[in-house]
Amino acid sequence: EVIVKKIPPPPGDSAKPFRALIFDSVYDLFQGAIAYVRVVDGNVARQESLRLIASAFHTKSYEIGVLKPERTPVEMLSAGDIGYITTGIKQAMIVRVGDTIATARVFEIEPLPGYQEPKPMVFAGFYPLDAKELALLQDALQKLKLNDAALTFEPARQEALGQGFRVGCLGALHLEIVKERLKREFN
Repeated sequence: EVIVKKIPPPPGDSAKPFRALIFDSVYDLFQGAIAYVRVVDGNVARQESLRLIASAFHTKSYEIGVLKPERTPVEMLSAGDIGYITTGIKQAMIVRVGDTIATARVFEIEPLPGYQEPKPMVFAGFYPLDAKELALLQDALQKLKLNDAALTFEPARQEALGQGFRVGCLGALHLEIVKERLKREFN
């Protein structure tokens, strides 16, 4: 009872058009990018048309749900809820952490404050030992980018090393973390 009295409910208005903050995302081979969201205003149901404001991409909410601790589908997410939205987007770099996801019906929706494109400061070249593994490296970088918004990469080619990627990070520590995660999570 004391907790209910001292901690206010999350702010938000269910009557306003839907908008939510993407705070994390994962990639599923069959469902595409799954955005973990905090609903700020409005509500969202399954099969609703949505758009990602920063990337200007339109999609649908193929499945919505909450984490209990595994993903559990629900009929609707409303203002104040924390949950997930299965977008079906196969390009992992479109769903960005910090972006605002909103209803596609209303175009005058203001994005949530604070989102900025990260600017890399340290760059490194990542090249596979075997040229056949270039696609695996690209896939691993795309999946890592899903929950690391500051990571950037672009194709690069060196005469001695062949094809690879120029990877941009926020600093030397961030670069070490990216390198370790690529080794541990994606071999």
